[in-house]
Amino acid sequence: VHWFAGAASLLGEYSEAQKALMDPSLVEIAAEGAGYSLLDYLAAVKAREAIGVAMNRFHERYDLLLTPSLPIPAFEAGLEQPPEDEEGRWVDWTPFTYPFNMSRQPAASVPCGLTAAGLPAGLQIVGPLYGDALVLRAARAYERTTSFALPPL
Repeated sequence: VHWFAGAASLLGEYSEAQKALMDPSLVEIAAEGAGYSLLDYLAAVKAREAIGVAMNRFHERYDLLLTPSLPIPAFEAGLEQPPEDEEGRWVDWTPFTYPFNMSRQPAASVPCGLTAAGLPAGLQIVGPLYGDALVLRAARAYERTTSFALPPL
């Protein structure tokens, strides 16, 4: 709801002619977001706050959270998302990343290996709110200690 309502708010200032030049999926998301009610939005704000509280509690016990960057193999370079209809909407193929945008936590993704098809896979390192330096140090430490190297192009 947050992303969709936010897109509706931002794109509401543009004419239909200007929207025709934009990413069609963004325009679609904005159109859907325009249909949400204030109660829908306030419920999403409450859910976002609950995620933040839960993650703050998690980080009272653990310094970092490690997840895959994506649950799908890498897609073609130059694309911002998988080919159309392959993986659904972006919320379907970003379940490990967008929650931390919602909770405003710092995160970094580092390459950690290759799939059986030779495509890169990523490790996401998530830190506590305002723990940017910790996340960057952990990412750098991982890069320095891992033997993973990208294949030559």
